[in-house]
Amino acid sequence: MGVCRDISECQIDFVKEMAEGLGCTGLLLDSLLEKANLTKSKAEKILEEYQAEPSVASSILIDNLNTHITEYNSLVDKAEDTLRWLLIQREACGFRTHKNVNVHYPIPPKLKPVKK
Repeated sequence: MGVCRDISECQIDFVKEMAEGLGCTGLLLDSLLEKANLTKSKAEKILEEYQAEPSVASSILIDNLNTHITEYNSLVDKAEDTLRWLLIQREACGFRTHKNVNVHYPIPPKLKPVKK
């Protein structure tokens, strides 16, 4: 029932579970990085708008910009945590090098809020 019939069947199930766990964490990390990039793009557009006409509703634009920057930084924090968990999972699965992970999932630097 819940017990494997032979060792090879257990090993296959174990490897499937490891692959599924790594895949789910990788997809989550991809999603977080994509959301962070979209949020950063929105912040950059607001910054361009502010730089084009700094006198027009500057306080509102800066508040909006800083809201996007805060959201972006939060997403970067979550991505860093998720990457950390992915590396831990990889270690537990027997992977000892992580060069390809850092290349595939580059964590962007955080942004500093704009002062009024």
